[in-house]
Amino acid sequence: MKQLKITVYCASSPNIHQDYFDAATELGQLLSAIDCTVSYGGGASGLMGALADSMIKHGGNIKGFIPHFMIEREWQHPHVPSMHVVKTIHERKDKLLEDCDLAIALAGGCGTLEEFMEALTWKQLNLYKGKLMILNTRSYYNPLIQMLDSAISENFMAHDSSDMWEVHEKPQSILDSILK
Repeated sequence: MKQLKITVYCASSPNIHQDYFDAATELGQLLSAIDCTVSYGGGASGLMGALADSMIKHGGNIKGFIPHFMIEREWQHPHVPSMHVVKTIHERKDKLLEDCDLAIALAGGCGTLEEFMEALTWKQLNLYKGKLMILNTRSYYNPLIQMLDSAISENFMAHDSSDMWEVHEKPQSILDSILK
């Protein structure tokens, strides 16, 4: 079996509920235990930092993709061994999905939502072939899931569109799905 390439979209905000940090840390630990490379946005704070710290602590393979302007603001994680500097957010998004087998959305704000929705759009257009998963910690993504269900029921999306993503309440459920 080839090494999986997994992208994780997640928040950089440090001012969020501890449950989100716990989920990101647990996911990092679980992904470190399997043969995969995790790519993420390269940040040091919030869920980005928690994921990266956990993967580093548990010997996982993580690489960051960060735009140059974020380095100028000192937002990059200083201990991620493989940090790729890109020119723009758009280039980062392209790199995160390049050859990606699975993209996982943890809780996050506009950037996380936009990145996940772009991946979903690419999947809908058959430009992205990998799997999409949502980690629905604290039911955070319920409104988005409801909106997507509404788009399907109102015929803005095909009726089988919900087959394009999986929703998981716990990190262990994501790992179980990956390993089956």
